[in-house]
Amino acid sequence: MSKELIISAIVIIFLVIANILIGNFIDGKMNQTVSILNEVKNGIENDNFAKAKQKLDEAENYWNDSEEIISFFVEHNELEKVNTEFAALRAYVQLEEDEALENLNKVSFIIEHIEEKDDLKLKNIF
Repeated sequence: MSKELIISAIVIIFLVIANILIGNFIDGKMNQTVSILNEVKNGIENDNFAKAKQKLDEAENYWNDSEEIISFFVEHNELEKVNTEFAALRAYVQLEEDEALENLNKVSFIIEHIEEKDDLKLKNIF
């Protein structure tokens, strides 16, 4: 009986550690994307849409590269929401419209929500 208990404890510890490591990896990718989006926001607020477009390209490229790995751990619907909002943000920035800030906030909110939702916390378990 003690052998099964030890093996069960090892498996549970391994699963918790793996979840923490994967969570930290995903959080890092999400935080970096939001950080780049903050630079896009600065460009929009300062009416520097050339800088905003450049940083938006950087954010989208980083997101697309990260999404290949993140998609293994995050629901497809959540990732689709981010991609949809990125497309709308791209259009607003290219047209240099004020709605770009509102849409940028939506993208950041969704990414931060995904990050929080997938954390190992009691409120997410129950």
